[in-house]
Amino acid sequence: MEVKAYDKIFHLNNARAFLERDDTQSLRYASLEMRYLLEAHVYERLLRGVEELPKSIIDKWEPNKAMKMLSMFDQYADMDLRITVSNEDGSESLTIDSPNIKNSLLSSYYNTLGSYLHLPQPTKSVGYRVNKEKLNEIFITVERLTTGNLIIYCIPYENFECESCYKPILYTKNYVTNNKTIICQNDNCRNEHHILLEDDLVKFGSKVYVPCGRCQTDIEIFYSQLKVDTKVKCSSCKIEYKGDLVFSAMDD
Repeated sequence: MEVKAYDKIFHLNNARAFLERDDTQSLRYASLEMRYLLEAHVYERLLRGVEELPKSIIDKWEPNKAMKMLSMFDQYADMDLRITVSNEDGSESLTIDSPNIKNSLLSSYYNTLGSYLHLPQPTKSVGYRVNKEKLNEIFITVERLTTGNLIIYCIPYENFECESCYKPILYTKNYVTNNKTIICQNDNCRNEHHILLEDDLVKFGSKVYVPCGRCQTDIEIFYSQLKVDTKVKCSSCKIEYKGDLVFSAMDD
């Protein structure tokens, strides 16, 4: 039988069967299947938004890290969602639920399940057993993720042009409200831009301008390149500068 790429029911049934046994090997397989289920839950969510989401999120294979990044853009990413449909008079209502798991719990469970897939450390090897009670607790949570229907609340994405590679950088209102910087999502660039909010406007900048000591022409330097030994050349007189670390006293 061919299995769908993200078949949560398939992994749930496998985990249930393994949990009916008490040997360590079976409990390890149960852990693996529940880990697969968590991955399927997250990847199913990301697949529905693959055209709009930043590539840096889509390419994250660890589901807990992918969801943490997604939540920086989408405040609803790890929330339960519900849609209620009814007639104009309020009769014959239909409710559709989309169960989810909070990022903190997803990360905790994913790491716990992963720990059971490894041999115990030498200091813990004597009498080692996989915690079946913990696995049963996790099973109850992941079983809930196989119910209901997937609901995506579409968050509007906007973009601006990277000052270094000129590729578009995606952002949302939630991201710029809660973060001070954003990194270019082009893997070959990764230039960091600072975020400035002014009333209802948002501005992005990644450069600092320093006057050349010889000709006084402004030299453009990217914030992300301000490192010790970084070499910068004046575009006018061609003199070259090398970055150094300088400490200065702060005013009281």
